[in-house]
Amino acid sequence: MLNETIPVQLPTQVYLDLAFHLRKHGDLRNPDEILPLALRQWMAGRSARQVGAGARGYQWQDVFLPEGTELRMRYHSVWYYAQVVRDRIMYEGQTVSPREWGLLVTGGVRNAWRDIWIRRTVNDLWSRASAWRAANARFPFRPGLERRQQVRRCTD
Repeated sequence: MLNETIPVQLPTQVYLDLAFHLRKHGDLRNPDEILPLALRQWMAGRSARQVGAGARGYQWQDVFLPEGTELRMRYHSVWYYAQVVRDRIMYEGQTVSPREWGLLVTGGVRNAWRDIWIRRTVNDLWSRASAWRAANARFPFRPGLERRQQVRRCTD
């Protein structure tokens, strides 16, 4: 029963915009695969907003990774894992940015948005960071900042 689907009404133009956006960025997934991710992210953002300025996590450009979020990256058939602890990404006891983590694991420059997978809770599925970024592009959330401050983009 948990694997059943429920039809949801979505304006055609929104669906087509999402499909175009996915193709434009080289993501071969169907919009139907992205919609559950976007809804989960929206719900996580609302939960984090309720906590307010006290929310802990790592702000990676437009994507907020709450404390406890797990990250993984595959390199030469081996999975490497990191986790958000308080407001930092931790890998083998070191504080790293997504870019630094990629450099440590691979020894070279990588596209962290493409190579890193995110799982916000143990009940969530692993999703490519670029999918979270795409889903969050319209409504970024940065806890503790005023709306006018949110216009300024954070960088690695």
